[in-house]
Amino acid sequence: MPCVSRVVLFGFDGLRPDRVTPTTMPHLARFVAEGTRFANARSVFPSETRVAIPSLATGCRPGTHGLVANSLYDAAAAPERVLNTKHAADIDALVAAHGRLLAVPSLGARLAAAGHALDVVWTGTVGAGRAFFPEAEALDAFRWHPEEAVGPARGLDTRFGAAPPAGTPNTPRVRHAARLFLEHVLGERRATVAAFWSSEPDVTYHYCGVGSLEAETAMHEVDAAFAEVLRWRDAQPDRDGIVVFALSDHGHVTGEAQLDLRALLNKGGFAAGRDFGNGTEVALGGGGAPGLWLRDPRETARLASWLNDQPWTGLVLAREAGIPGTIPLATLGARHARSPDLAVTFAGSSAPDPRGVPGRGLIDTGDVPVGGGMHGGLHERELATVLAMAGGPVLRGAVMQDAADLTDIAPSVLALLELSSEGMDGRPLAQAWGNAPDAAPDHDELRPVEGRAGLRLFRLGATHRPDAMIEA
Repeated sequence: MPCVSRVVLFGFDGLRPDRVTPTTMPHLARFVAEGTRFANARSVFPSETRVAIPSLATGCRPGTHGLVANSLYDAAAAPERVLNTKHAADIDALVAAHGRLLAVPSLGARLAAAGHALDVVWTGTVGAGRAFFPEAEALDAFRWHPEEAVGPARGLDTRFGAAPPAGTPNTPRVRHAARLFLEHVLGERRATVAAFWSSEPDVTYHYCGVGSLEAETAMHEVDAAFAEVLRWRDAQPDRDGIVVFALSDHGHVTGEAQLDLRALLNKGGFAAGRDFGNGTEVALGGGGAPGLWLRDPRETARLASWLNDQPWTGLVLAREAGIPGTIPLATLGARHARSPDLAVTFAGSSAPDPRGVPGRGLIDTGDVPVGGGMHGGLHERELATVLAMAGGPVLRGAVMQDAADLTDIAPSVLALLELSSEGMDGRPLAQAWGNAPDAAPDHDELRPVEGRAGLRLFRLGATHRPDAMIEA
């Protein structure tokens, strides 16, 4: 395989692959067409950023790395409340309780052990940035976020100015970070691997809608930042040795109606809340696939049965196997000691929303308005991700049909640098550079309750990966 000198990862939070067109994102669309694209690229379950990001960073599934939900319960870290992993204080609580954030090393730690550097510029939440490279501070490595910089990233405000405040759209902050990434990280530091994460279009998808003018404007602006990275690559003396990955962590569906899961559970006879205080028997997470932690696990089967009787329920998943009407989380590589007793996804359809964008679902009570985007569940539009690469030995103009997901990205980076990915759940996507065959994946289907929603799975040997919910 020809020598690879550097790798650049460019992440578009929440970007749906079907929204990448020559009109909305001309530079990314051309990049995807000219390199190697994975047509069956998927997220993990739950399809939430702070589950997806450590899966990308470690090459391992949520059940292996342990960050199993955006909002999760961990009795050792906070015995009476659910933690929200976007907050630095809640990340600190997990680290204090367990000595580390993730149960396995990240790509950055593996690269450091092999004598290579990973530089990270992040514009999503602080928690997600930490989950991408949690060892950065201990290794004195470069990880920059507008609200938290570690290692050599400290003090860059003097040169680049303070980052704009977070907003909707978040493109001013993304533009600021992109300048820092281009001029300093790529232009001067020249790390073996450099990663840039754009919080757009996820922010505008959530609050303005997937097909909104605001979302299309945000996509166009982030596409311009990506174009600058490609122009930088083309000007380098080692251009032929630079591999660029373009990727997203999950997609979105349009929230066509809101429900209040906590109120519905209470009405159904289950004392539910966001923590275990005040007589709460069921502690709730949030998002598009809320976790439910039971004070008395013996009530799991009864709660699962009740959930399956509700018209707004899509699929019910369980930490323990054998609960009637549920899919075991282990089937999706998502079972861990801190996984919820049950997770529920909401009913959805492939029907178009009022703007003509296919994919509808429901929103649990929160700050996302009706008509805004939501993710976390198993809808095809939530799971489908952008995954393309180009440069170095990567084939030109190729479309791969084999199943791929976030856990395959770190092993692929390591393979391109001729480093081992032993211990990772994912596998190098070597078909992208002609070192492995490509074939359409095999499928299995699960339908836990007759007449209700089901789940289509990719079958890879003895393991499964989620492909898409099957509508009822």
